[in-house]
Amino acid sequence: MRSQIRRKQQMREFKIRDFLSVRRILYWRWKLWRSQYYSSEKMKALQWKLFSSMLDHCLEHVAYYKDEFKRLGLSRSDFRSLDDLSKLPVINKWTMLDNFERFKADNMKKFRPTPCFTSGSTGTPMAFLLDIHSNVIEMTCQWRHFSWTGYRLGQPFADIRNKILVTLEDHKWNWQCRSLHIPAPAINASNIGYYAELFKKHRIRFWRGHPSALHHLCLVMSDTGEKSMMPERIVCSGEPVLEYQRSFIESFTGVRICDDFGLFEHTALISQCPEGGYHVNPEYAIVEILKEDGSHAKDGEEGRIVGTGLHNRIIPLLRYDTCDYAVQSSKTCTCGRTLPLLEKLTGRSIERLLTADGRWASEMRIAIKYGKNIRMSQFVQEKPGEIDLYIVPNKDGFSIEDSRKMFDELTKYFGKTTVLRTHVVSEVPYHEPGKYKFVVNKLASASKPAESALTASRR
Repeated sequence: MRSQIRRKQQMREFKIRDFLSVRRILYWRWKLWRSQYYSSEKMKALQWKLFSSMLDHCLEHVAYYKDEFKRLGLSRSDFRSLDDLSKLPVINKWTMLDNFERFKADNMKKFRPTPCFTSGSTGTPMAFLLDIHSNVIEMTCQWRHFSWTGYRLGQPFADIRNKILVTLEDHKWNWQCRSLHIPAPAINASNIGYYAELFKKHRIRFWRGHPSALHHLCLVMSDTGEKSMMPERIVCSGEPVLEYQRSFIESFTGVRICDDFGLFEHTALISQCPEGGYHVNPEYAIVEILKEDGSHAKDGEEGRIVGTGLHNRIIPLLRYDTCDYAVQSSKTCTCGRTLPLLEKLTGRSIERLLTADGRWASEMRIAIKYGKNIRMSQFVQEKPGEIDLYIVPNKDGFSIEDSRKMFDELTKYFGKTTVLRTHVVSEVPYHEPGKYKFVVNKLASASKPAESALTASRR
């Protein structure tokens, strides 16, 4: 029963009442289509307006921030520009869980709370509350992202994920947003024709979902010769896109993937355009890329994604450590949009493996691209300095040459003293319904990262 309840909680459906604020939808539809071309100064002015309003709300209605300001000796007058945001300490998921009731605004009912539940992909599942204004900006930012691919509101799309529907159905049509929900585990060679008919019935030409789920669909289509379901646009979300997944999906469909990164906490949203640029949505949240010493990462440097939500007034999160990593960029995108860029997303803190020399390695997905005949792969670590790699080969098999190239690349990341064991298997050991885990790190230090300069100052 508990697993069934948890599965239902993770499958949060689009419901009109959670987004029903016509005036705000129209406003943000008008604003976002223009602000994506704002100058840096004009965008910062918009962010400051939104942040100032959020800060006023926090100091009037949120007990946690009232107490924090007293503890730190800060007042509202200490905040005169976005540069002053650094005066606040970085918080994280455990800060919020330890103080959950104190993070709730005392006037939260006026914002029509919507409960949601994270899937626990950063190691700790949790309940959360969102307000209608935050839901609206989330929806319109996603609408803008989809529009970059040529999507127009009202067009049907398939939402394909690694989750079994609560009712155990093989599909579900959501008329409210015209989406066809399909659980990837249900798709196989014997029923691909059935799904092809569903796609035809609902005129599906837009795919959205977990990259591992879309990769599985493409493999089944490739194996069976099914071509009638081919998409015109693809957006991946919910998981990092691995290089071998991107390579196969794009080569098989002829469509370039647009990646999407976001969190249930609504503290960061990053959208990849068809030209490949990872654009921050600055109207949605203030995103900082911070190194372990708390300083801002420079161009080409990696750091943690720390986000300040600008719209969720029920549980406001200022300078929230997402436990995700990205590489900073000062470049401009060839698409012409002026939204801030990140060079790339590099993974989550729990997607890191501890090498024999005590270093955390994170670039495994780059090395995996050398394995051209991989259907699925998974890294598992149970002891420091020892790593097991499980590989499920595709129908062409995993050759000795594939293994050698991958081993050579991984050795560059892990070092020669780290023990690396490779296993060719029929299925990866950790693959429950839900999000596919590329890295399973069972070390205690991976599930709750050691405190760094980012969060130490909050005490």
